[in-house]
Amino acid sequence: MSLKPKAVTCQCGHTFTSNRDRSWCEKCANAVYYHEKDKNKYKLSNMYVTGVIVAVITFLTYVFMELIATPLLSL
Repeated sequence: MSLKPKAVTCQCGHTFTSNRDRSWCEKCANAVYYHEKDKNKYKLSNMYVTGVIVAVITFLTYVFMELIATPLLSL
């Protein structure tokens, strides 16, 4: 989605024109957001995905231990 061009400033001080929700600074390669409130949206999304991955790995470990490892070790 293209937005109206807007001058945004990175934390390193580099200023450039952006017309997207999230752009990358050419100098330091950090993410620069068109709206400051969008920064939290990306952080929450990353935390949600990380939580889901941890939950899946934990569940698979539990299933392995209960259904596969325990019967084999009890023989």
